[in-house]
Amino acid sequence: MYYIRIAIFSIVFFLLVFATTYFSMRIFMYQPASSCLDCSYLKDTFFFSLFSLLIIPFVLLILDKAKISKTLFLLIISVVFLLIAFINNFNLFKDRVSSWSSYSTKDEIVATIAQSYLYMVTGCIVTLLIFYKMYGRDKP
Repeated sequence: MYYIRIAIFSIVFFLLVFATTYFSMRIFMYQPASSCLDCSYLKDTFFFSLFSLLIIPFVLLILDKAKISKTLFLLIISVVFLLIAFINNFNLFKDRVSSWSSYSTKDEIVATIAQSYLYMVTGCIVTLLIFYKMYGRDKP
C-alpha cells in the first residue's frame, strides 16, 4: 500500500507539472520546434513533463525516510515542483522561440520567468494544497 500511495502521488504530481507547463507556454503552441518541425506542442509538453515521473518518486521516498516535519516536507515538494516546471518551460521556450532567434542564456531565463511565473505560482499553490490535504496528512 505504501508504494501504491507513492505511485498515485507521483502521477498527480506529473499531471500538475504537465498542466502548468502546458498552460504557461501555450502562447508558443503554433510555433515550430527547432528539434522536430512536425512535433506537436502537446507531445513536447508531455515528454518534457515525464521528467517529473523520474524524480518525484525518489524525492517522496527520501522525504518519507527522513522523518521531517510536514512544513519542511511541503516546502521541499513545492521547490521541486517549481524547479521541474521551470526546466520544462525553459526547454519549451528554448526549443520553440529562442532557437529561432538570438537570445542569450540570461535573456532566455528572464523571458521564461516572465512568461510563466503566474502559472508556476498557481501550480505550486495547487500542488501544495493537494499534498497538504492528502499526502502530508500523516506526517509528524
